[in-house]
Amino acid sequence: MKVNVEELNSVKRQLTVEVPAAEVDKTIDKLLNKHGRNAKIKGFRPGKVPRKVIERYYGPQAAYESAEVLIREQYDQAMDESGMSPLAQPEFDFQAVPSRGEDFIFQVIFDVRPEFDIEPEAYKGFEIKEPTLEASDEEIEKRIDMMRDRQAMLKTVEEDRPAQTGDVVVVDYQTFDGDEPLEGGTADNVDVELGAGQVQEEIEVALVKTKPGDIVEAIVHMDEDSSNEEMRGKDIKFKLVVKELKQKLLPDADDDFARSVSPEFETIGALKDKIKEELERQYQQEKDMQVRRQILDHIRDLGEFDIPETLVKQELEEMVASFKSRLRQSGMDPDAVGLDEERLSTDFKPEAEKKVRSGIVLGRISELEKVEVEEEDYESHYQKVADQTGQPAQSIKDIYIKNNMLPSVMAQILEEKTLQALKAGAIIKLVDPAELAEELAQKKAEEAAAGSNEDEKES
Repeated sequence: MKVNVEELNSVKRQLTVEVPAAEVDKTIDKLLNKHGRNAKIKGFRPGKVPRKVIERYYGPQAAYESAEVLIREQYDQAMDESGMSPLAQPEFDFQAVPSRGEDFIFQVIFDVRPEFDIEPEAYKGFEIKEPTLEASDEEIEKRIDMMRDRQAMLKTVEEDRPAQTGDVVVVDYQTFDGDEPLEGGTADNVDVELGAGQVQEEIEVALVKTKPGDIVEAIVHMDEDSSNEEMRGKDIKFKLVVKELKQKLLPDADDDFARSVSPEFETIGALKDKIKEELERQYQQEKDMQVRRQILDHIRDLGEFDIPETLVKQELEEMVASFKSRLRQSGMDPDAVGLDEERLSTDFKPEAEKKVRSGIVLGRISELEKVEVEEEDYESHYQKVADQTGQPAQSIKDIYIKNNMLPSVMAQILEEKTLQALKAGAIIKLVDPAELAEELAQKKAEEAAAGSNEDEKES
């Protein structure tokens, strides 16, 4: 077997493999013998069909089958001789099917890992902005109030007073397009909580200071995506008849309330401790996400190399599949709405390329910093997943081993440890979460504008 390597670009290779005629003949003969043992040809007993007849009936089929067999059998050896390792599933091609007495030539096209250097100064000592998210007493009290609100009871207001913020106003309403009533635009005994933002602001404003028996009107400009097609983009008049005022009565934030939330909480203090714990976990996840984003943004453009197309293709497939899954979870059928996967892939491609590039650079930094995955890292990972799922850590470990998921786990741990190493070598600046959110929004707007300009140039 002869193997020739051609460099198509810095990451793409083509192997041309030449299989000797003797190997081709042997493979074709094996396949013909196999067909001969199972052949059912009129005039001949099974297994007694002459070779010439077998060749006439099954020769072309055996030739095509031999291409698959030869490629499968020679591929590993060819890769060993080339000393290369494909990043993903390679592509195979051949110009002519194997023929007895002739060498068989096939090509293997694949991407290899980019080779490039990065100076440590490029990824050390840069600034990271971390949001100052803390589980304050005020935030905990807000969560308690939200829980109390869900258990609130409504009591009819007996005193003679107008509706005020916090009241629930019970109304009947009818809608009009100009002076014409809208079909299906009426409802009775609708609860409107003033100040809750559950209905359009114009309706809330109209109902403030009303009393039972009052009739008020509100003009509301409806959005283009309104659920009622007749209302979309129009100024709709709401005629509201006030029937009753109700006052929300919230339970006291005491031990009885805590026990009503869950038997696990004996006191209101225990409930607050649990809320604080959950808030701290949520905030830590948010901080980790923001730090991760900034690290990847910083390192993404380090090093010069071509992006492997196969990795981008894999990332695109995952992104499209994830998008379709989210649609299904929201109750939409991607096939029913005519989802254009080709258009999705085009839209997602810039982001896919960013992810692939970041991952490659991160992997190179892992090597430079000699980041390694230890046995204790695996155990910590199993325990983390166990805490999230409520299953024993040993069960998680057994599942990973049984399903051959350890390589994936190792890659995940290696990435996390490298990110932590980069964070440890960075300058951390604590900033207000709103400031960071505004900065991120501005960056996204700039990227969107840049992408739009590129599209205009191409068109």
